[in-house]
Amino acid sequence: MISKYKRPSGSKGYTLVEMLVAVGLMGLVTVGVLSFVFQTMRIYSYDGGRLMVNRDMRSFTNTLANDAVASNYFRIYPDFQTRTAFVTDGTSGDFLVLAFTDSNNATGAYYITQLVGYYRDPADPTNPSSLGPVRRFSTMIATADQSKDLPTLVAQYVPTSTTANNPVVIQLAQGLSDGSLFYDYRDRSIMVRGQIVDYGARGGRAAVNTYNFTVSPRG
Repeated sequence: MISKYKRPSGSKGYTLVEMLVAVGLMGLVTVGVLSFVFQTMRIYSYDGGRLMVNRDMRSFTNTLANDAVASNYFRIYPDFQTRTAFVTDGTSGDFLVLAFTDSNNATGAYYITQLVGYYRDPADPTNPSSLGPVRRFSTMIATADQSKDLPTLVAQYVPTSTTANNPVVIQLAQGLSDGSLFYDYRDRSIMVRGQIVDYGARGGRAAVNTYNFTVSPRG
């Protein structure tokens, strides 16, 4: 007769089945812990992106508002390269030009002393509605040219080949007004409607926020 093996009384060893069960449980616990850690990191990255988006929105809003209220009037063009004609009331574009003027006390004539511009620089030039940073430029007008009209000064003082040299005021923006960022409201106010996207330092789900505000030159 073959007798079954019995573990000696007081033995401290483990059977193979017990070890396999223990390893399996440890594996499940490890998977659960790692899933929790990865989910926490994703949430942390997303929340960090949202904070960055909100910070960028406040900075952009303040900068544009300060320039707009100090300017005298504005024109919106379809994009940074298209200067042939500006858009009219009820339409939108991706290139905003703010004109600063002064007057001659003797003649009462107004002349342009400075131009400040904002434009969206799409990452894909063949797709104007693609994401891209918003850049800003500021240029002073020479005394000899101050009597010229705005389209002439835009063509003369705002080159199209130095896009990357102009500082970024907000990253990865996308327009919502017919795919553009700046909307002309009755030729008196500028409505800014867009989205800001931040992918975060760790990648993953993008943080997106929409902004919608209106600024008006002093006239």
